[in-house]
Formats: sequence, structure tokens, C-alpha cells
Amino acid sequence: MSRSARSAVLLLALIAFFPRGAAGAEKWGTGALMVIVEREAGGVTVVDSVRHRVLGRVGGLGVMHHASISFSRDARWAFVVTRDGWLNKVDLLELRIENRVRVGASTIGLTVTQDGRRVAVSNYDPPDIRIYDIESLAELAVIPALREKEGTTIPSRTVGLVNAPENLLIFSLMDADGIWVVDAGKPGFPVVKKFWDVGRMPFDGVLSSNGRTYVAGFFHSPWMARIDAWKLDGVSRVSLNEPGKSYDKHPVLKIPHLKGWSEAAGMIFAPVVGEKRLAVFGAADGGFVRSIPLAGTPVFAVARPDGREIWVNFSGDDADTIQIVDVESLSVAATLKPGKRIFHMAFTPKGEAAYVSANKSDQVVVYDTATRKELERLPILRPSGIFGTDRAHKFGL
Repeated sequence: MSRSARSAVLLLALIAFFPRGAAGAEKWGTGALMVIVEREAGGVTVVDSVRHRVLGRVGGLGVMHHASISFSRDARWAFVVTRDGWLNKVDLLELRIENRVRVGASTIGLTVTQDGRRVAVSNYDPPDIRIYDIESLAELAVIPALREKEGTTIPSRTVGLVNAPENLLIFSLMDADGIWVVDAGKPGFPVVKKFWDVGRMPFDGVLSSNGRTYVAGFFHSPWMARIDAWKLDGVSRVSLNEPGKSYDKHPVLKIPHLKGWSEAAGMIFAPVVGEKRLAVFGAADGGFVRSIPLAGTPVFAVARPDGREIWVNFSGDDADTIQIVDVESLSVAATLKPGKRIFHMAFTPKGEAAYVSANKSDQVVVYDTATRKELERLPILRPSGIFGTDRAHKFGL
């Protein structure tokens, strides 16, 4: 066999051993990946958000309706929790499942602790919070969400789970009108604070970018609850109603699993479900700033990383629409029509591009945020939640 023939055989062997897209054949970093939930396909698609191209997919994760994702501090591992209670540890370099454990029958959220050593999940069924070792996924603690009231034990679904400074975990008890704080840095993971009667039926919870302010929204109360996560000295209320206006029903804020509110320029932007507006209030003092009229019923309000814009999507008849709110003027600056049934949006780490999941179009649309022009349309089966690996370095996620 000639040298050229031997070289050709070796090349073919290498190609067979390292197929394109597999680890070893093509290298990529994990600092700017988008992990996109395939809502009806039981998996995730991993995208390089620098080059806007699909790297591959990982299937067999579970029921992906309301699936949520957090990341290890080095962004090597994606932790995917599914609606049917599976916690999956996904290798973002090898594009495979490293490990998976059953954490409940109905699970709604998760977070990684500040020190990066634990992953915690929030359950509807059973009603609890569970904490796992991030390396092995060994179960370390089960914290039942129970309230004793007037001789009755009230079990509660848990929502709004966030990681906070000093290894705290904060979450809300949907059926018990409470907010609890767990110290995940101490042996036994003690519950160090229990706040009761904070509002009727909490259904969402977010943490400010500096890790100081936890805010919970409610199904049946016309306010939000604020807790200073540094002091843990009580709960204050933030009204969602415009001063001087009367309302037939209370505003509702959601969604618990994707952290659908945003913070920008010292303000928090909250989508008011059931009303065509964003409620804007001060992040530091909770003072009402104004309402921003919108085209439809908002679902998510996502801030560009530089804080200049808020991108909002909608439910119902306006589900094909995105409106872009200018933060400086607090008004709608542009409207986009990316595709059918917009589920979620996320920005690249420095915000030069926006990723938009058009679920019924089977596409993720990538926009240049400076020009608002399309850059790419990525074919992805029934995309929904979009999770950037830059979330690994942020409080509350």
C-alpha cells in the first residue's frame, strides 16, 4: 500500500472514530452556549451562540413541559429537571447524559447553590424541596413544605426557588402562603426563616441581580412580597395597582420555572398576566413607577444584558408577537413577528443577539439586537425554554 493510500485509510479511520459533532472531533467552549428545551420531543438542543449553529441534541430526558435548566459554575454540566420529576446531569462537551435520578412525581424548578456544590429542586408532588450533591446526584436532604395552622397540617407545592448569597436557598409555599429560607451551607440544611401570610397563593419568585431582594407574586393578592435577603428582617408589600385606579380583579404574576420578570436600570419589570401591561417598580424601594401598555397579555419580560431594552412575548391571539420596550422612555419601541407561538427569549452573554423560540414554527430565530434584523433561523423541534450557560454565574438562577 502506498503512503498516500495509507494516509487516506488513516484519515477515514479518524473520521469514523471522531464523527462530526462528537467530542474529540470538534471542540467548543461552554461559556456561550444556548441549551434549548424541545418541549414535545423529550430532549434539548445545544447551540453555539457565538456562531449561531446547532452543535447537537440530547434526548431521553423526560417530560419537557415546564422543564428548567441550571448549570455548574464551570458551565460544563447542565442540570435539567423535567415535569415528571427527573433530574438529569448533561455533559455539554460530550452531549450525553452523565447521570439522572428521580426527584419527584411533579417537579417545577431547580437551582445550584452559590458555592456550586449542591443542586436543589422544588416539587409540587411530593410537597418539598430536595438537595443533591452536584457531583454524584446523591440525595442529601428532603425538606417537607408543611404548615401547622389551627390544628391542621397544610402540605404545599413549592415555587420560586432561587439561590442567594451566603449559600441561602429561598422559595415560596404556594398552598401555605409562606416564604422560607434554607441555609445550604450548614450541616443538615436548616430552615433559618419562615415568613407566613405573605400573600394569597404565591406563584412566582425572583431575586435581584445583586442577590439582595427576593420578590414573590401571587394569584389572589394585589401586591408582591419583598424580602431583604441580606437582612431577612421581614416582608414588605409592593402594590401592582396604579395609584388612583380601581380594578375588577387582582393582577396575577407568573411563570415560576423560567424567572419571567426582569431587572434593568434599578427597576423591576413584571408581566401582569390577565392585563395588557408591564408593571414597573423600583428594585430598591418597591415604589410603583408606572404601567407600560402592551399589545396583549404578557408572559415573559426579558432584559437585554445592558439594560437598555425589555423584550416581551404574549399568550393567546398575540402569541406570534414580541414587543421591545425602551427602558429609558418606558415605552414600546418596536414590534417583531418571529413566527408561530413564541414561547421564550434569551440573550447572548453581552446581548448582541437575541434567541427567540417559535414553537409551532419549529424554529429558533436569532436577531441582531442593534439592527433588529434576523441573523439565523435554526431548525429545532418544538422549542420552548432557552437557557444560556452565562446563567451559571448569576444569583437566583
